Amino acid sequence: MHAQEMIKIDQDKLRDWIRAEGLGGLLAQYPVGLKPVRALGAMGLGLALSGAGALEPASLFCALSVSLSAWGASSSAKHFFEHLKWPAFLNSELGLQSAQAPVGSPSASNPHAYLVGYTVDKGQAIHLSGEHLSRHFMVGGMTGVGKTVSATLLMAQQMSKGGGVLWVDGKLDPDNMEMFFHLAKWLGRESDVRIIHPSNPALSNSYNFIAQGTPDQVASRILSTIPSTQTNAGSDYYKQAANQGLICVLGVMECLALSYNCMDLAILLTHPKALLELDDMVNAHLQARPQAHSPSIASFKLFLESCKSAHALNGKVQIDTRKLRDLFGGVAGRLFVYGSGSCGEVTNSYHSEVDLLEGMREGQLIYCALPTMGQHLSAQNFGKMLLGDLRSAVAKLQALPKACRPDPPFLIWLDEVASYGSASALATPFQQARSAHIALGVGFQEHASVQELGPSFLSTILGNTYNKLLFKPSDPQTTKAWAEMMGRQRVFERTVSEQQTRSKAFDFLGLGLNAKVTHSQSQTHTRREREEYRLSVERLARLDVGQAVLLHGATQLFDLRIPKLSFLPEMKQELGGVVIQRPVSKLKPKRSAPKAGQPAQGQFVGEGGLYFYKKYEHFLTELTPLARSLATTQEETRRAKFQKLGGLHPGAS
Repeated sequence: MHAQEMIKIDQDKLRDWIRAEGLGGLLAQYPVGLKPVRALGAMGLGLALSGAGALEPASLFCALSVSLSAWGASSSAKHFFEHLKWPAFLNSELGLQSAQAPVGSPSASNPHAYLVGYTVDKGQAIHLSGEHLSRHFMVGGMTGVGKTVSATLLMAQQMSKGGGVLWVDGKLDPDNMEMFFHLAKWLGRESDVRIIHPSNPALSNSYNFIAQGTPDQVASRILSTIPSTQTNAGSDYYKQAANQGLICVLGVMECLALSYNCMDLAILLTHPKALLELDDMVNAHLQARPQAHSPSIASFKLFLESCKSAHALNGKVQIDTRKLRDLFGGVAGRLFVYGSGSCGEVTNSYHSEVDLLEGMREGQLIYCALPTMGQHLSAQNFGKMLLGDLRSAVAKLQALPKACRPDPPFLIWLDEVASYGSASALATPFQQARSAHIALGVGFQEHASVQELGPSFLSTILGNTYNKLLFKPSDPQTTKAWAEMMGRQRVFERTVSEQQTRSKAFDFLGLGLNAKVTHSQSQTHTRREREEYRLSVERLARLDVGQAVLLHGATQLFDLRIPKLSFLPEMKQELGGVVIQRPVSKLKPKRSAPKAGQPAQGQFVGEGGLYFYKKYEHFLTELTPLARSLATTQEETRRAKFQKLGGLHPGAS
């Protein structure tokens, strides 16, 4: 058979198939419009021309007809597949059509674009610009659905752009710390990693969270661990008195350029002899520099006088231990916990390896592990102190020129914030951190846990986060709140009702031979408008693991799948375990006031620390729990014994 006859037979079969099956099946799902019809017409015209008569396969007319058929077929296929939806490849039961355009994409004018995920309905990559990320974000959802995975994706991109990260992990998962370190090492930023691990000093850098800040800021940071006293006038009075006393003590140590840690301050607020020794340092300072008298010294002297009383037997004026215990008992007990045990090995440093302000300016990668499961109360208070230090650092960063602020914006991820958050510490950063080039993100499971931190804390988060990534919710109350947050939309319903009537009538007395039959038919069209959730409670509950809804700017909705980053076991083995980076301290030791040409009592030569925790070491050993073999009464906690035995005198130094 000749080639020309074979081509003709194939064309005949193609036309027969299109007439019988192909054309009907195609038009059943084909989009209606001018372009699709034009494409189909071109394909049909090309097929008709190619089959008209006996054409030479190599002729120009045959080539033109084949080209026209090919163009029409390709255009038709393009329009046909554009009409099809992608859920066949990315499954979703939400039935949500994502916004028409992505929020942003990487480009020369937008280098700091962060991938969030891929839309389920179109497979389109959704990015957030650095400006949008600086307007803060929240990630909600039940445990194990992808909150940490989504944050890890953002942090990995931040590391690759040379930006800084602070991750406060409220659930202390060892895999999270390992993943954080591996990402940094894989991206060549191992030396920028700093780890704060209060329950494991061997895997932690030193971090003294009361070393930086003004006396007002440090006092506020310490008192943030005490529950709110606004509804109790008596408790509020003692809290304000403790705040005033703390400011006086901290102010005079700042005036003397004395470094201190948690244990130093706990001893100073409880032990009369330590407080008198600080007064001797002040007197030596004034004797060496008479012109150095300052309001801080005057306030401290006045505070010291208010703590004195006459002895009941000999009438000698001395510091009243009971007054100190009533004023600072709760505060000193908390500071004692921070300065003792494994936590004390991390916090008892005068030259801290972790400085939040320095870390933000230099783009460091800081990971903080809080043991909220095993040591809930101490971890919760440690987290509040960290957030207080963070607030002070953001305030200092905000005061710097714009050229000195982080670029790209410093990324802060507060995972499981409900386990350690503080409304007083986070409200202002959420409202003002954007101007300091800080991108603040929080993760939590349900609204009820966040509301326990303060009546206005949840409103602060919802009102000051421009981007909300919502995973599968954990309870009906949270689900309903998210549906309300995403808003409502107007829906038009059209109903059509039909009615048919058939009646038969006879002549009078039924004598007529032919009855009259009447048929009537009516049709009613009703159009009703109603409001419904853009994404209902029932559909939100269908979210899958790794699937989330992104609410951007309270208007744009995206149905996303979040990619998960992970290292192969071989790569993990090559990257190795977590290694603590020990940087050389850039801080110069503070100098204290000399006493008659000699170092101040209780200090080492050439150092500017208070060192009360070393001088009064015997006093601290008296506070340790009694051995069980010798105990005849119920063992008291270390904090309670510290408050109770605050009047003990140390041995001779």
